[in-house]
Amino acid sequence: MKKTLIALALTTLPVAAMAEVVLYGQMKAGYEVNSTKLSGEDRDPYLNGIADYGSRIGVKGSEELGNGLKAIWQVESRIHLGNSNGNSDGLANRDSFIGLQHDKFGTVRAGRISNAINANMDDVDAWEYNSDALGLGKFTRTDARYVGIAYNSPNWAGFDFSLLYSPRDNVNGGDRDGEYDVGMGSGDKYSIGLNYKNSGFYVKYGMDYLKNSGIKSRRDGNGVVNGYDLKDGQVHRLEGGYDANNWFVGLGYQFTKNTSSHFSDLNDDEFSVKVGEHNVILDNSGQEAALTVGYHFGNIFPKVSYAHGFNVKVDGTKQRNTKYDQVVLGADYDFSKRTTANVQAGWLREGLGEGNGKEKTTAFGVGLKHVF
Repeated sequence: MKKTLIALALTTLPVAAMAEVVLYGQMKAGYEVNSTKLSGEDRDPYLNGIADYGSRIGVKGSEELGNGLKAIWQVESRIHLGNSNGNSDGLANRDSFIGLQHDKFGTVRAGRISNAINANMDDVDAWEYNSDALGLGKFTRTDARYVGIAYNSPNWAGFDFSLLYSPRDNVNGGDRDGEYDVGMGSGDKYSIGLNYKNSGFYVKYGMDYLKNSGIKSRRDGNGVVNGYDLKDGQVHRLEGGYDANNWFVGLGYQFTKNTSSHFSDLNDDEFSVKVGEHNVILDNSGQEAALTVGYHFGNIFPKVSYAHGFNVKVDGTKQRNTKYDQVVLGADYDFSKRTTANVQAGWLREGLGEGNGKEKTTAFGVGLKHVF
């Protein structure tokens, strides 16, 4: 049930407007401990502390304009509980927008808006965590927010779609006078989402298209590099599963090209090129898959996830020892509809490139979440 926000900061608003203003949010934090071991070396000391799991607070509202049309707005901000790692909190740094919504024709918004992948495609990542070893953070790293304009369709018999466009000057407001204006995040961004849900079964597809995010080597007949061509980036994520009758099953597949890679060392000099003032990644691609299964026993929800990233390709060549494997297991306990405790353990093993061995991380966490 929506709660009306009556606060000192809003006392100057008309009474009619105040009736449509809603305060909402989530407070999530816990205790985590983790340790990493490199191949051939002793295990690093265990790190432990209070971790924030994505706490947030927001204010939203609407005004009926008649004939099924209403104005909508939202301001949502990130909150870091126990801010000791330099993380900064700021107003409207999450989804914040203004727009129009119609019962039959859908919704148009302008502002800072989640791409389709971030908006509603994290079902397979059913965890609360800070360390990537305790959740599918590597798989969901392509979640993003863009400053732009978005359209969301109404729901037609379980089907809906979304479109988001972020203009180049909202992505990168720098000058265009150089020979190249390239680099990850330097061009227009486009996002498309398609969703279907019926009787507990669901299928979701999200795609991002990122202009000028990478470079492809140009080679002569002898295979010698003699130049570079600009390349665009892509992200494709497909999720499907079943969420009903106490069961949850989520399966995800992701393909990335010329953008954020699951191989964390992709931005090293070995795989990037200096062009003007930009350090631009070479043409690359990667594939990943993830599976989560859980079952509700009353208030208890035990679950387990497995994720795998395949060896990546860089400049057309598959790179050895660039894959990862991950297992997370744990359970949630619902004290109420709004308050949930969680406990989980995770293991993450990732390759560091040919000849560089592997990095293995073990982690444990316990936390609490309250939604209001």
